[in-house]
Amino acid sequence: MAKNLNIPEVLLYALPTEHMVTPQLIHERVRIRQYVQEALARFPESELRIPNVKRELVEGPAAESIVVRASKMEAPLIMMPTRGHTRFRQLLLGSVTAAVLHDASCPVWTEAHQDSQQPSEGIYRSLICAVDMGPRTPEVLRTALDFSKAFGAILHVVHSVPRGDQRFANALSDRAHALLVDTARENFAAHCQTVGTQLPLEIVEEFHLTDGVSGAVRRHNADLLVIGRGVIQGALGRLRTNAHNLIRLSPCAVLSV
Repeated sequence: MAKNLNIPEVLLYALPTEHMVTPQLIHERVRIRQYVQEALARFPESELRIPNVKRELVEGPAAESIVVRASKMEAPLIMMPTRGHTRFRQLLLGSVTAAVLHDASCPVWTEAHQDSQQPSEGIYRSLICAVDMGPRTPEVLRTALDFSKAFGAILHVVHSVPRGDQRFANALSDRAHALLVDTARENFAAHCQTVGTQLPLEIVEEFHLTDGVSGAVRRHNADLLVIGRGVIQGALGRLRTNAHNLIRLSPCAVLSV
């Protein structure tokens, strides 16, 4: 990613040492830090040549350290795994990943949260951009356009509209559904005008938004899914809507903006 986008890269390792405060543990902390520092200097131990890379070791909680470090960078992009490598873990995101997705204000790239995933080749030929027509849709579109141009990838923009239960279909429900589709197309045209582009919109219809989007990813054999991380302001603070489920169900990497 760094090579294709021609950007510097920071390999960050967060070492949680806040509980190591006794004299005995402080000595152990120094030893552990030295071990991790040496391992980080060798990482990755392969033929991979990472251009313009810095390796940094910080002490503190992982999620907080990642978010704080990213906040000090210009136009940062956080890339991290999701650790969904067992049947049970596919039901959840790792606590660090979930916290970073919640707290980071910059785009976050996460690997496919699948048990049978293939190693990423770092090549993106087909991109899906899922839009919800909210106020951040232009930002999501711009990001997807930038990535599709950088990698020469085909961009498909999809919007999920709930599919009605055919057992209860009637003229009123059909008109309501048609109104949802027409409104989505009108809103999308306005967002495209804001971005200064014209793109076709694919309407996907499933009972659940996540099923429609993940189905489009499989149908187009997409290598990357670009989504927005919705924000709800309230007494409970910020909540990221749908992003976690989309990351869990997507068969490819996800870039959430």
